[in-house]
Amino acid sequence: MQSFSAYWQQGFRRARLVSLWAVLLLAGACNTAKIHYREGLERMSKNDYIGAIAEYDQAIAKRPNDGSLYRLRGMAKYESSNFDGAYADFTNAISLTPTDAESYKFRADIKQNRKQYKAAIADYDLAIQHQPSYAKAFNNRGLNKARLKDNSGAIVDFSQAIALQKDYSVAYLNRANLYVRQKQYPKALADYDQAIIHDPSLAEAFYNRGVLKHTQRKKKEACADWQKAFELGNAQASALLKRFCK
Repeated sequence: MQSFSAYWQQGFRRARLVSLWAVLLLAGACNTAKIHYREGLERMSKNDYIGAIAEYDQAIAKRPNDGSLYRLRGMAKYESSNFDGAYADFTNAISLTPTDAESYKFRADIKQNRKQYKAAIADYDLAIQHQPSYAKAFNNRGLNKARLKDNSGAIVDFSQAIALQKDYSVAYLNRANLYVRQKQYPKALADYDQAIIHDPSLAEAFYNRGVLKHTQRKKKEACADWQKAFELGNAQASALLKRFCK
């Protein structure tokens, strides 16, 4: 007959084996999730968004409480134009990690595309609250404010985006467009110049600067800008070239 002490020792050894096996299984699951996570990043870098989604699906199956995985899958879905799926993933990421500034920003971008400008601004507010140096969130919030006719608020946001990122060509372009709306033409021209300096391939900046110069009766300079915009792929410039630059 087995003694109680021997029985207890045997049970203890079994418990230790079970616990060790559980630890090994958990470690294996985490390692597998990391492999899928890394493979997802690799596929994203190659613009293989469908492949990236499949990898993040596997990673999330192993680590369902990791908010960063939902954010990454959301970004892949966003890039593949699955905006409903992306919105759901960003929302899950936020619920798991309430300080995830990027998920707020991307969810706001989707709201912006849906013309839900006030709701988008609320998410950009949270993105900026959790990451005060987030230049893109300031720029995009400025766009939504401009659509709601809050021009002064939009100017402040574009200016802050530029302060945070001195070479932010799109923020210069957006601020220039708003200055044109306000008929502040010297400021607009200076911002178009900066946009082009920081991104010489920004066709819209050449096109809009050409329009501004045309209103200032600078035909030769306007035509040069429209020609450059056309060469960079702006189809609208062709009509202006034919009409004003013969």
